[in-house]
Formats: sequence, C-alpha cells, structure tokens
Amino acid sequence: MIQTIYAEVPREKIKHLTRPGFIDGTEQSFHDDLKASMSKYGFRDPIYCWYGRGVYRDKIKVIVGNNRMVVAEELNIKIIPAIITNYKADQFPLEGRVLKTDEEIKALFHLSTHEDLLIRRDKNGDIDQVTPPNFPTVKQYYV
Repeated sequence: MIQTIYAEVPREKIKHLTRPGFIDGTEQSFHDDLKASMSKYGFRDPIYCWYGRGVYRDKIKVIVGNNRMVVAEELNIKIIPAIITNYKADQFPLEGRVLKTDEEIKALFHLSTHEDLLIRRDKNGDIDQVTPPNFPTVKQYYV
C-alpha cells in the first residue's frame, strides 16, 4: 500500500543531498535569500520525501527541499514539516495526517494557489512528486 502523509519529523531522521553549488558560493544569493526567509519565518513550505522506495529502503529521503534542509541544519531547526509518500505503508506505517486530495496538500504551502505549485501523480493515481514554485522566482513572497 502507498500512502502520502504530512508529518513533523526530527531533522536527524531525514536524509538529504547537499549540492556543492549551494554551499560553495556559486549560488550565494539564493542561499542567503533562503536563509533570510527561514531565519524569519522557519519553513513556509513542507519538504517532499519518499520512504521505502528504491535504494532508500528504510530511510525518509528528501526529493524536493534539499536546500531547505541544508539551511535548517545551519539554523539548527530541529523539526521539519514534511509531505512523505510511503511506499511501504502496509509494512512500515508512519505517523502523520493522511493526505488524499490535491487541495489538502496545497493548503500546506505558503503560496497555496500559485500556478507553479505542482502535485504529480503516477499512472495509479499515487502522488510521486510535490514541488513548490521555484524559490528565486517567488522570493518576494517569502523574504
């Protein structure tokens, strides 16, 4: 069974990718703007993760929101709002609020009606990606 939930998860339970360009100065203004926003407001949008899919197996893995996780570490934010698609919900249930509709998911986002907020479903109708608008294009609403 596949299930998508919203949960507030301790940061250390989530695996994420640190992109070199985000931390080596190549994307310094993006980094600084995101850090300014998160310093002031915390997470305005949840990250999107998979649990139990492919090589990630028993890990909550960030699919969308890796840069926010890097900044969360820098700011020592301990609890992370996350939308998690659990590909093994029957074997390893995760606690959280079950999300069934696109409207329930969109309501979790700061720009819940923005045209670039993407909720993608696979051929079976299961959610396989949730992507907020690209931060640099909407930063004026966040900083």
